[in-house]
Amino acid sequence: MKDLIQSLIYIQQHLIVPKDQFNSFGKYNYRSLESILAAIKPLLRSQNCGIRFEDEVIELGGRTFLKTTLYFFNDKGETITTSAIAEHTATKTGMDAAQITGAASSYARKYAMNAMFAIDDTKDVDSDSYHREQTKPLPEEPAKKAPTRRTRTTSASAQATTPAAKDPRYAAIEAALAKVNDIDSLIELYEQHRMEVENNPDIKAMFSRRKQEIHKSTVITF
Repeated sequence: MKDLIQSLIYIQQHLIVPKDQFNSFGKYNYRSLESILAAIKPLLRSQNCGIRFEDEVIELGGRTFLKTTLYFFNDKGETITTSAIAEHTATKTGMDAAQITGAASSYARKYAMNAMFAIDDTKDVDSDSYHREQTKPLPEEPAKKAPTRRTRTTSASAQATTPAAKDPRYAAIEAALAKVNDIDSLIELYEQHRMEVENNPDIKAMFSRRKQEIHKSTVITF
């Protein structure tokens, strides 16, 4: 086991994986699983080591998760393992059942790699940048003018100030947001409605609130 631990230390110290992917919704760079695997293969070869994954579906608290176990081994039969889980939702916007399983597997494998090889991929929840993003004030609505004798406030005009009246697609987007359970799906929905989000403060606020809710409910275990 001593030889395998030395190999693990070597790889942790020499593994460099640039954050070559960009999240347009969160406005930050990140690493993909493919990038990590491409960068680590030469180091595994130099240490006569290898890795493999095993996936299984588990249930926790009435919710379904995909659990990935990462095996790091050498040519002497020594092995070190770690695991990570990602929620396996029944439905996801724009994806069929096979794609949902593949996305959950990729997510869990990525975080298992992060844990084994000491890769930092996400923003620290205690960082200043994280708190600035989470506590950013929402856009204020313009002040409403007091009604005059010529333009009395009626029930019809009051309804015109609601978000749904401002944008006919508000209700449809609100319903789609309620079905989104992870950041990847939220980003997909954001890209589909980018124009509405950028032009309507109410819809933008909905996306911001949903992102905060997903951050609070995300479960990642090593």
